[in-house]
Amino acid sequence: MINIPITKILFLDIETVGGCPDLESCERFSPEIAEQFEKYFDWFQKRFPEDINLTKDDVFKKRSALVPEFAKIVCVSMAFVMDNGEVKKQTFSGEDEKELLLQVRNLLDRCHKLDFYLCGHNLKNFDIPMLAKRMIINGILPSKLLPSYDTKPWEVKAIDTKEIWQYGAYTSIGSLDLVCSTMGIDTPKDGEVTGDKVHHAYWVEQKLQQISEYCEKDVDVLVQFIKKLKELK
Repeated sequence: MINIPITKILFLDIETVGGCPDLESCERFSPEIAEQFEKYFDWFQKRFPEDINLTKDDVFKKRSALVPEFAKIVCVSMAFVMDNGEVKKQTFSGEDEKELLLQVRNLLDRCHKLDFYLCGHNLKNFDIPMLAKRMIINGILPSKLLPSYDTKPWEVKAIDTKEIWQYGAYTSIGSLDLVCSTMGIDTPKDGEVTGDKVHHAYWVEQKLQQISEYCEKDVDVLVQFIKKLKELK
């Protein structure tokens, strides 16, 4: 089912938060971004109708991490499988987003030269555009391993496990937590820090280490899922 050698796959997951702790601090330190958030607030309400009764500040704290223009990447975890089956992981995290992204790009560039494929869950719709846009915003030329507007379909080296699980039915459900539950893989979503709590964990509780550990668990799950697919008879 997966013809690419597992030793040529770079498993990746990222964790993001809003660019500021709350809307008030965004208005104070990044007034232009706050103004844009105000302009796009209707878009957020249409995109997330379940938030209709939330204040603008609550929506900012809950959803800004999902949109590259309003977000900040605080952790990137990557892993690859050695010829002997050992899984090697490397995690980049920190307060300085630009420095983090420079380190990430260096590793992506090395993997690009070695003809690696990226692998992630919702990789094409979230991780790749988030990484590329945040690099550009920070004045960094994105790695060639990240598909761009002019990348031909047959040149895209990205394995999106959400696409695999949906099996062509793009309206079907396919969260990583659901995949884990159905495939007998320990879910990473039952810890102290989970995706919807990362913004609060970072800005309020300063739990960057726990965020990194959660990110690494997601990468472990990706490796296990691909291994299970490659074992299918």
